[in-house]
Amino acid sequence: MNIKGAIMRVFPEIPEFDEVDFSQYSTPYAAVLIAFFESGKSGLREFEEFVEKNGGTKADVGRFLISIFQYLLIRYRRYGDEKVEVPAFKVFLTLKGWLNENGFENDYTRLLHSFVGYLVDIAEKIAEKSDCELGLAYMKTAYLLTIEAEETFKEEYFSELKKTAQGMVAEIYRKCGINGGLPEKREKGC
Repeated sequence: MNIKGAIMRVFPEIPEFDEVDFSQYSTPYAAVLIAFFESGKSGLREFEEFVEKNGGTKADVGRFLISIFQYLLIRYRRYGDEKVEVPAFKVFLTLKGWLNENGFENDYTRLLHSFVGYLVDIAEKIAEKSDCELGLAYMKTAYLLTIEAEETFKEEYFSELKKTAQGMVAEIYRKCGINGGLPEKREKGC
């Protein structure tokens, strides 16, 4: 059974999955994943259509996506697996778009609340290993997520997290000799 190949088929835009150890990943969607892999199709939209044609629902797709993200975070937190950093960050951004577009905003809000701190930590680690441009892109994205979290949740933790991320962005600017301001949150619909 080639779960990794099937996951890579769902996420062709995340080639970094090739480095991830999926030997401990367990999912009730293994059969549909393998069938999707064997169909030769590729991409999240195609996977969604495949699941629905085979009796599944958008909720099943959402649960699968969340399970992938949670698995990556477990590998990161419990095993210190650096190979999951980029895929975890990219899957979270995919989740943000997919969940919000498909009516699962509450699931996204819960994920943001629970994991934005880890995403800032992951972005910092990616930035440390990347060139200035790529590192800055990840840190700016993490910073924007902290703004969203601070506006959504009124707990002090999120304000402190935003300040931390802001400092990390400023440090990259300083280290890389970049002049520029902090990114600002775009209004919805723009």
